[in-house]
Amino acid sequence: MEKTWNRQRVGSLVVRATLTVIFTIAAGLKFAEMPFEVAGFERFGYPLWFMYAIGALQLLGAGLLWVRGLTSVAAALLAVLMVGAVGSHWHAGDPVVMAIPALALLILLIGLAYARRAELAVVIPMMSTERS
Repeated sequence: MEKTWNRQRVGSLVVRATLTVIFTIAAGLKFAEMPFEVAGFERFGYPLWFMYAIGALQLLGAGLLWVRGLTSVAAALLAVLMVGAVGSHWHAGDPVVMAIPALALLILLIGLAYARRAELAVVIPMMSTERS
């Protein structure tokens, strides 16, 4: 039997690969203490340790995008980070154009989380049985 690729599967792979590259690079820039990253977190009023925490969460989210059943959770985690990024730019009084990359990533992440929402039907019951 010949394996066929549908548009949704290919689209999901492309989006996950793109997001993985973006968030892995972004985390690496934070861990490398790139001057513009440090200056940005200082401008937002955040301590340096917070930059490392965000970098770690970005790496975690990028990795979880590839774990079956957790893609939607990873997308939601990264979306929360992007909401924080957009809010930080807004709070710092940055021009709107500076928040556009985070806003574009937020839209992609929401779309991915929505497209993979069926995974939550598996994850949520697992969480409730662990509490029992």
